[in-house]
Amino acid sequence: MNPSDESPFAPVATPRSAPAQVADQVVAAIRDGQIQRYDRLPAERELARLLGVSRPTLREALAGLELAGLVRSRQGHGTVVIASPAHVANWGAEVTPIQVFEARLVIEPELARLAAEKRYPNDMAALQEAGAEVEKEFAETGHYRSDLPVHRAVARAARNPVLETALEEALRHTESARWRELRSSALRPEVIREGHVDEVRQLIRAVTQGNPDEAADVWRRHLIHFRDEMLTGLHDEEGISQPGPR
Repeated sequence: MNPSDESPFAPVATPRSAPAQVADQVVAAIRDGQIQRYDRLPAERELARLLGVSRPTLREALAGLELAGLVRSRQGHGTVVIASPAHVANWGAEVTPIQVFEARLVIEPELARLAAEKRYPNDMAALQEAGAEVEKEFAETGHYRSDLPVHRAVARAARNPVLETALEEALRHTESARWRELRSSALRPEVIREGHVDEVRQLIRAVTQGNPDEAADVWRRHLIHFRDEMLTGLHDEEGISQPGPR
């Protein structure tokens, strides 16, 4: 982008979240041709000033755009647009990665609590089977690709279709290629914790033994650990703020 060109950015307004509005402005500039593919965005400090937002807010927005595969950031090289107008034709930048985790942290502990309260035998068997698959993969390879089958088994065991649908809506935002790449990075063999699998074990034990409070607490901690590891892996060198302690 030519520094002499009129900036396509303007201070964002409420009531929508500032990160979503920032993402919308970047997407609109790409769609309208004001920013070309492979253009470099202004430096973080300058872009935050143009948008009238804090740098942590800007980083959250850029993290969402990177997860969606629209921009790519590298330490010392700034943020480069890698999307064309066609890529963003139907884009609605409503959801950021942190918001996905916020939603899951509200929904999933309560699903675990309900599953531990209801304990239908068929659901318990399905949950144990999903956990056994994670255990088997970890024992054979030292890592695992995903424990989403366990998360979905917990949701089904809660026997609440409204909450189960809410979880699936949150998970819909984790289907991009960039999200899968970051999840794989967070779960790569040299990083994977035995604690990941142990948390799955603890969750299944709490649910099958009928301990709702323990089940909710274990699942909340499991999600917090994964959130922090995944988002730290996104821009560890750039210092993106993490939302709360482990």
